[in-house]
Amino acid sequence: MSEEKNIERNDKKEELASRSPSGSNMQLATPAPSPATNKQQETTNMEVHKHPHHVTHQKKWGEYFLEFSMLFLAVFLGFLAENKREQLAEKKKAAEYISSLYEDLRIDDKQLQDLIPIFTKKDMRLDTMLILLKGISKTTGANGLYKYYYEPANYPDFIYTDRTIQQLKSSGALRLITKQEVSDSIIAYDASVKQIGIAISEAISEQIHLIRQMNNRLFDLRCCPEIGQSPYSDIHFPEPGALLTYDEKVLAEYYNNVLFAKRIFNVQRIRLRLLRDQNHRLQQLLKKKYHLE
Repeated sequence: MSEEKNIERNDKKEELASRSPSGSNMQLATPAPSPATNKQQETTNMEVHKHPHHVTHQKKWGEYFLEFSMLFLAVFLGFLAENKREQLAEKKKAAEYISSLYEDLRIDDKQLQDLIPIFTKKDMRLDTMLILLKGISKTTGANGLYKYYYEPANYPDFIYTDRTIQQLKSSGALRLITKQEVSDSIIAYDASVKQIGIAISEAISEQIHLIRQMNNRLFDLRCCPEIGQSPYSDIHFPEPGALLTYDEKVLAEYYNNVLFAKRIFNVQRIRLRLLRDQNHRLQQLLKKKYHLE
């Protein structure tokens, strides 16, 4: 009987517990964790989140295109800047060459200005020499021919001032002269001077050699010991003087050589005049195209 009462008493306790104010969903209170437990839990959390997973960003094709475009633009602009710098440097170098060439032309012009009258005077003296040769005989002696001894055997040479043109050709810098008319005129002027040089080496030099050989057969230079030591103008030639021979054939041969020398010198004088005209035209062209003073 007491056992049944105990069971009944327990049933009532359970019923009273179920009717408590917290309701049927009330949970039993959980005891608060100790500080040691909290510290252990934090350590566990830190270990779990120590190495988080990073998601890699996948670039779109537009981003690749933008980066390529920016890189290409940077390279292209650098190329343009370098090209512009080279163009300015070449333009400056061309201006320096033109200025130097202009000065060379002025030097040539001054030389031509002095040479042409010398050839004109030489032509007149050779005319006189030919007249004297016709009048030579044993009775007249040299007939004053000695003072014309040097005329057919020497000539004033034209020294080409080609320092700038040689630099232009040897270094390939002629390409820097971009004005076609100017570059053509420079080449033409250089060719004209070279043509004069060819005439001197092939015609004048040969004729001078023949004249000097004839001089040795005709003139007795024992009368003029100062030859080779004094300027031509200071030599005291005999008047009328005596020749080594009065053979008509020798005199005729000498006459022919002097006449031919006169012709060659006259042609040279014409070439020098034409060259000076060409020189003036080139100077004017350079002044016009490059605004030289």
